[in-house]
Amino acid sequence: KKEPKNINLEQIPTIPLNKRSTIRSLAWQLGCSPTTLHRNFKLNLIKRHTNYVKPALKEKNKKDRMKFCMS
Repeated sequence: KKEPKNINLEQIPTIPLNKRSTIRSLAWQLGCSPTTLHRNFKLNLIKRHTNYVKPALKEKNKKDRMKFCMS
């Protein structure tokens, strides 16, 4: 296996969130290639994080879903 190029991983938290939302933009900010960054993800040197908020269903939506499933 190929060893990833050394990049300063401590620099990541200092980069604003809007400039590190994609692998491509984070790689550009770190001055490395997206492939190098992807290898670091695969080796678990960097952890991905998503903030997914799913809205709760309202009562009417629940009833409508039940009616649809029953039909």
